[in-house]
Amino acid sequence: MAEDGKGDVHLYENATRDDKEKIGLTGEALQLSDDVDATKQSPWTKSMFRLYGVLAVAYLCGCLNGYDGSLMGGLNALVNYQHYFGLSQAGSGTGLVFAMYNIGSIPAVFLTGPVNDMWGRRVGMFTGAIIIIIGTCVQAPSVNSGMFLAGRFILGFGVSFCCVSAPCYVSEMAHPAWRGTLTGLYNCTWYIGSIIAGWIVYGCSFYDNDYNWRIPIWCQLFTSTLVAVGVWFLPESPRWLMAQDRVEEAASVLARYHGEGSLSHPMVQLQMKEMSHQISSDASDKKWYDYHELWNTHSARRRLICVVGMAWFGQISGNSLTSYYLPEMARQAGINDQHTQLVLNAINPVLCFVASCAGARLTDKIGRRPLLLYSIVFCSFCFAIMCGCSHIVSVDASNKAAANASIAFIYVFGIVFSFAWTPLQSMYIAETLPTSTRAKGTAIGNLNSSIASTIIQYSSGPAFEKIGYYFYAFFVGWDLIEWVVMYFYFPETKERTLEELSEVFEAPNPVKKSLEKRSARTVMATMRLDHLDEKEAL
Repeated sequence: MAEDGKGDVHLYENATRDDKEKIGLTGEALQLSDDVDATKQSPWTKSMFRLYGVLAVAYLCGCLNGYDGSLMGGLNALVNYQHYFGLSQAGSGTGLVFAMYNIGSIPAVFLTGPVNDMWGRRVGMFTGAIIIIIGTCVQAPSVNSGMFLAGRFILGFGVSFCCVSAPCYVSEMAHPAWRGTLTGLYNCTWYIGSIIAGWIVYGCSFYDNDYNWRIPIWCQLFTSTLVAVGVWFLPESPRWLMAQDRVEEAASVLARYHGEGSLSHPMVQLQMKEMSHQISSDASDKKWYDYHELWNTHSARRRLICVVGMAWFGQISGNSLTSYYLPEMARQAGINDQHTQLVLNAINPVLCFVASCAGARLTDKIGRRPLLLYSIVFCSFCFAIMCGCSHIVSVDASNKAAANASIAFIYVFGIVFSFAWTPLQSMYIAETLPTSTRAKGTAIGNLNSSIASTIIQYSSGPAFEKIGYYFYAFFVGWDLIEWVVMYFYFPETKERTLEELSEVFEAPNPVKKSLEKRSARTVMATMRLDHLDEKEAL
């Protein structure tokens, strides 16, 4: 730049009218970035506590999904349940019962995105909760396996709406300074539902009649009813409001929950500026049937790799085994008592919940990539140990040390996976998508997650029945393959607003770009002002 500001004068005099306006915006962007950096953010303010209350309702959607994991794993160990439907702990029939939940979520995917885009995140959560209530009323009083499977199909259909709407809502409402923690906690609530289900099943197991499996199913009504009622007391997502040209409403929501009630708060102003430029330039996807924006550009394809990869890896890394088949895994380790299996099944989500909350708190400190990469290697190691110990038990059933080690590493795997993956499964998908395609992209992620989960849940029953603990060996190798894919294709998303991540994915190498430190230039790029900085350099 020339001395005494002559370069600035020359640049301004020779600029077009549009560029003169953008030169002014450049200074504004730099000032906003400095103001935000200088503002002391606190998680203990009045507006933040309001935000926590709002997010708590959305978190209940995670509880709904988690309840089914321990519920069906526990019911599958109950003799009364097995006899009533003619099932065993492992087999194709059991696999179908587990998989039907995910099969039901697959057709819903083509409706969840459009519903969220057209009517908002709150309507999406409400729709899911109502369908879950209907599914529960079909499944709980089942008199035959067909009715039971129909109920599970309807439940899966409804949960699909919640699994798309709630993560979108949480990521779009979360304060940027703690988005990693607040969004990560959404998936952690999966374990709250799982814990409740595990202990309800254990308590009901002492009934020697049909109530021991019907009561836990009826209990699903409680959380779904809270969601159906609670969503109407929530504000709509400010990013969805902005996409609908409801600018004043969006600003009001941000001021109330991010700016201590002030529209002039730097964080509110920064997000409004970034949303205005980013969302208006991208435009909300109005065609409910059109999904081509998810793959029509380089950045869209790189985002889609992250979405699909996270959806598949989050289901087939071995975690579905500990959710649905833990009693069977305990049997493989030599533990045959029904009540002992149920206690082990109920303890597991408690440990996993603690680990997932700790992981959620550290996502903004450690980063997304390190958590994913280091944890998946350790998961592979855990399966190698489980396979070896289970083999020893099969040869020598009296070897208590090997049996205990196998159970211990089932828990260690759950803790490690929960620490790293549980907070990130929904959060990372929502973060990698722009507002214009977030609902549809999350729906595609949910579709892939459901397909992956259906495959692993249906195949796990016959696999345990035919090859037993050797099934663990598959995950030893597969988890290492996941590491390779994530290393080359999964960028870091921490310390950037949702709008600023566009700069990362538009780069030739998103992973490399994501590892660069955020700066004022990042804000300029988000507001489409970076070309002016290049002119000044010339």
